[in-house]
Amino acid sequence: MQNLLKVALTGFASLTTVAFSANAQTPNISSIADSIRTYEAFVQQPDGRKSGAAWWKLAILYQDIAHFHEAELAYTNAIRLLKAQNSDSLADVIDCLGTMYVEAGQLGKAEKLERDALTVREIRKDSLGMGISWTHLAMLSLGEHHLSDAAMYAQWAVDQLLAERSQTVATPEQKMSALIALAIARCEQARCVDALVTLQKARAIAGTSYRPGSFPISYIDFLIGYAYWKDGNLELAAELMRTGTTGMQTELSWGHPTYLAAMQQYEHFLMQTHRKADASEVRRVIARIRESH
Repeated sequence: MQNLLKVALTGFASLTTVAFSANAQTPNISSIADSIRTYEAFVQQPDGRKSGAAWWKLAILYQDIAHFHEAELAYTNAIRLLKAQNSDSLADVIDCLGTMYVEAGQLGKAEKLERDALTVREIRKDSLGMGISWTHLAMLSLGEHHLSDAAMYAQWAVDQLLAERSQTVATPEQKMSALIALAIARCEQARCVDALVTLQKARAIAGTSYRPGSFPISYIDFLIGYAYWKDGNLELAAELMRTGTTGMQTELSWGHPTYLAAMQQYEHFLMQTHRKADASEVRRVIARIRESH
């Protein structure tokens, strides 16, 4: 997978888990670890073992720190329990597992789940859920390099989730995700000027919902920097890609795939723009990450 798409897809999946969590503010690594211990203990208790919601929350927490095997097991338990209960949350959990597979680079597994989630939402006439599914299908199509499909799904998602008169009440994360999907599709189609306009809309939403330096803001800043790079504005690109990677490193674990992919793309930018000393430092950071995992 190309480095930009790796950054986009893994970062998008991380942003998606925020939309389904109880706390809209991105937690830090230590608080996630504490929450994981709490939920691990709970699901070992009789009530916890039968709680699809608890297994779902534990799965999201594992996904937040890129422990994909543990997340997969927790999602599987959540789906089994919620399906038996005919829960309204079933499509959301199936969708979350699909985005986890996207983040892990297992696109083949992700596609069936995303389409299953969309089918459930269509049957239930869940307009918000359908908008979310279109966003996720757009990102999946990007990963498969089906750019026209990606742009189509993303536009449907934006039209559904951001329409001023829509009765659909989307969260900031759901709106940002749709805009990011559309922007990445446009950038991959060599329409980076259009992508910048769309990313700035996502950045404005992030700015009203998150503190400076948080993951959503850092992630979008990095993507804006990339779009500026492709549009020829190298100074703005350098600053935004630097601050974006710094924020991601602070918010994510050291070896998180989004951070590593962003650093690899940032190194490529620095080399291509003849910033060799900075590129060497970034290369050393990447090497240390790889040695520690």
